[in-house]
Amino acid sequence: MSLQTMVRSAVALGRDLVGLILPLTCAGCGHGDRSLCPACAALFADPYRCEEDTVVLGAQDVAPALGLPTWTTASYAGPVRHVVLAWKSGVRPDLAAVLAQVGERAGRRLAGQLALPGDGPGLLVVPAPSGWRRRMTRRLVAADLAVALTRGLAAGTGTGVRAVDVLRRRGGSGHRLGAAARARRGRSPVRVASALPAATPVLIVDDVVTTGSTIHASRTALAGAGAEVIGAFALAATPPPGRPTPRPE
Repeated sequence: MSLQTMVRSAVALGRDLVGLILPLTCAGCGHGDRSLCPACAALFADPYRCEEDTVVLGAQDVAPALGLPTWTTASYAGPVRHVVLAWKSGVRPDLAAVLAQVGERAGRRLAGQLALPGDGPGLLVVPAPSGWRRRMTRRLVAADLAVALTRGLAAGTGTGVRAVDVLRRRGGSGHRLGAAARARRGRSPVRVASALPAATPVLIVDDVVTTGSTIHASRTALAGAGAEVIGAFALAATPPPGRPTPRPE
């Protein structure tokens, strides 16, 4: 057994033990006896557009009019933020199935809103790149979300939709830079690891969209590989300053 496999097994065992020892409560509000109470679950709504609320996707630093449709299901604040952090950190493995249902439902709802070409290659759902630590510990939340969204999109469109994990981060800290700084360095912090059919329609998926820089870098890499990025989806999006934090009712 390789060291990498041993580390993954130990991490998975630790998560399972935490789930057995700690009492199950809502990851959003801390009440109740289920992974996500009905009130907090309701905070994850049908997909809505959010690109105008991000710093980068609507900034002159990227382009005068980037125009990439971006959808989300929730505002990344309050109980939603608690849920997403617990899911991403792995301390609440029970949330994986719950949020997969959110992603699948979002895919069904989103199917009618995507501008899909009539002919040519089928839609590919591509998760944002995960860092090496997440790959080592198998906490590939964006990839898991992409798979769930794909199931919903396939059911909603009635066509073949595939999830493909082809994006990787380059070495160094370039992914932390702003768009202008990345442009000055002359390359995207994201690369495409596998060849894609020309003009393949692609939907980028991430767990949270904050500034939009990861989505922008992913789009740049995919476009450079010949894909046609038609939009992006994130489970939650950071709200603009001053917007009230959604609370469960």
